[in-house]
Amino acid sequence: MLQEILLVPAAGALAFTGLKLRKQRQYRQLQTRQHDLVARYGAGLNLPERLPETLPDFRRRIAVLLRPLPDTSFGMLRESALRHVRTERGYLPAHKKGGTVAYEELHRTAPEIVAFYQSDYLRRLCTAVIGEPVVPTPLNDQSSCSLLFYDRPRDHIGWHYDYNFYNGRHFTVLLPLVNRHLDEDRLSSARLVIRQDEREVAVPTPPNILIVFEGAKVFHKVTRLEKNELRILLSMTFCTQPRASLLKGAIRRFKDMAYFGVRALWS
Repeated sequence: MLQEILLVPAAGALAFTGLKLRKQRQYRQLQTRQHDLVARYGAGLNLPERLPETLPDFRRRIAVLLRPLPDTSFGMLRESALRHVRTERGYLPAHKKGGTVAYEELHRTAPEIVAFYQSDYLRRLCTAVIGEPVVPTPLNDQSSCSLLFYDRPRDHIGWHYDYNFYNGRHFTVLLPLVNRHLDEDRLSSARLVIRQDEREVAVPTPPNILIVFEGAKVFHKVTRLEKNELRILLSMTFCTQPRASLLKGAIRRFKDMAYFGVRALWS
């Protein structure tokens, strides 16, 4: 009887290890595929070669860039996002409700978005704004590059900081792709709000605007969506040191489960 009881956790550990090793092999294959996707779709985005002459100040750990992309480049990213008809719906009572598409899935369904995230232009732009060299976060982090869908009434996310899972500094970069009322010529009701100097400040999020902020230092939320509205954001993360401790890596995986499902456990 005791021997049978001991076999249960041993079998579970063996199964988990097998799934983990299988996932690591898949990520190695995906890394190779990513290089091909960036080479194939990156040139077609026609991203600018030069950075904007004037950049916003980042001393408050948040900056907003108006129209960072040419209309043709932005249009390609928007159309790539609109191809998604299914998302991973997440719900945390009294805190979060909405849909997401994970980084891994974007390699298959939206290669233009992956190419943009990995582009030299975006990395140089974020580095210039932040004032410190940054790089994309690792491939196995499902939040590295994801789509956030607010497409049902009451979709929102409450007050929070973006936890830093890495040894260096960590930054969130948002590019609103769609933000509109479906029946009226206006933006959706959802608002990105930050707390600054003991005040709540709304950050504008019309399409083709880039918001760069240090999420671990900026307290923020997104207010609720109303009926007949759609808000799609491209959410990306950058860091100064893409290495993490075992503990932080484990915490990241459990956090990702709330957004991307149980598969994140083996990421």
